[in-house]
Amino acid sequence: LTSSQFCLKCSCDMSSPRSCDVPGNRRSPAQLRRNWSIASAVVGINHGSVTTPLIFATTLLDKDVGYAGSAALYVCTCLGSLFVSVPLVMSIGHRRGLLLGMLLYSVYVGTFAIAASLRAGSIGQWCACIPGSCLGGLAASLLWTSQGGYLDRSTSALLKAEEESSDDSVVSDEADRRQHTTTELTSVFAMYYLLFEVICKLLSSFALRRKVAPWLIFVACLSVGLVSTFAGLGMDDLGRASSVAGPKPNVVSGLLKATALWSDPVLWCLSLTNLTFGFSAAFMNGYINSEFTKVELGADFVGFYATATVLCAAVMSRAFGFLVRTLGSKGPAIFIGSLCFLLIPLLVDTVGFEGWGYGLIIPYLLQGCGRAVYESTAKGAFADFFPGEMSEGAFANVMIQATLSFGFCFFFSAVLSPTVLAAIVLGLAGLTFPMYALAHYLRRMHVLGVEQGSSDSSEAGDISDD
Repeated sequence: LTSSQFCLKCSCDMSSPRSCDVPGNRRSPAQLRRNWSIASAVVGINHGSVTTPLIFATTLLDKDVGYAGSAALYVCTCLGSLFVSVPLVMSIGHRRGLLLGMLLYSVYVGTFAIAASLRAGSIGQWCACIPGSCLGGLAASLLWTSQGGYLDRSTSALLKAEEESSDDSVVSDEADRRQHTTTELTSVFAMYYLLFEVICKLLSSFALRRKVAPWLIFVACLSVGLVSTFAGLGMDDLGRASSVAGPKPNVVSGLLKATALWSDPVLWCLSLTNLTFGFSAAFMNGYINSEFTKVELGADFVGFYATATVLCAAVMSRAFGFLVRTLGSKGPAIFIGSLCFLLIPLLVDTVGFEGWGYGLIIPYLLQGCGRAVYESTAKGAFADFFPGEMSEGAFANVMIQATLSFGFCFFFSAVLSPTVLAAIVLGLAGLTFPMYALAHYLRRMHVLGVEQGSSDSSEAGDISDD
């Protein structure tokens, strides 16, 4: 085999000696779990170091430049997820996609550092911010599409390794085994991802209080981003999806891989958690923060409680992972997460938060529980419903949905009234679990239809032989 060929046994790229799952080079379940922890940690550190300075970097930019940069970021993330990330990942692989995404993320911070150092509203600031934001959008689309594919390959490899090790804890049903494994991996990833977000936020807040020069903070974040990218070289190359056999897939076919799933109603049934999170975040930022927390406790508590939200999400992502593995279904976690989102506007409408004082942390903890499901269980559900070669397209759509939800958060928090936002959150949260149940029903009917069709074809073949 040449370096451009693929192993016929496992469809992995033979150009990387660690990518071929052959006797003598197979990974144990413990090695695969350790590899996933490494991937989760480096992506979490990179994302935390890259996105945290942007929270206060926009205050150093001209208002118009900041808004234009945010718009460019959202647009390029959506376009990148639709047309760039999937074919690029198909070409270079999931591991290299993750590394390239983290590297571009780090460069994105560098462009913001340059823009922040220039005169507000100057041509130089525009020239640094807008291209940098476009690059950041491309980095986000590439990183999260690669992460979804890497999750699928890690899940498949772990299932195979556990089957070969004849572990007594392995569940016999293949669908249950996959759901158990995706839950474990997504909860680990969410814990690292959210934990490092908390750490980076606390460090940036400390630096701001100490009046550290902004350029020093940017340099530190850029350095951490580059170091985490370099550390990502320790991730294993797990190859392509096992369902992709034969020669290397045509990259052009990846251009429509994300949109090809739009005809599947299951994709839209699973989108409710992404949309609910976006609108709930808008409701928290545009109403709870300004009307209650800031008024009753002060501006400092807005940041403190926002950090508590992320910390709660990090802890609860592991708790929800344990719950799903114990009950054998993601449904209860999806239900609890949607209920937490629903309770925030419901409490505002029925009880009100006036005079709650320190008790105002309750809606932030509810938001944290909902985000835990959004960051872990919901993404695991996409991995369950769209395995193998569908994973890249599915997670590209996840990124599009998440970007749209954040865009809605950015726009609607300033445009819509709190009453309208509350009604939208109530509606989306109330539909989240029923739509998840509908997705299960639709997929089950599809599987039964395929099995029935295969059975009919087999019977027809037997009759023709007779």
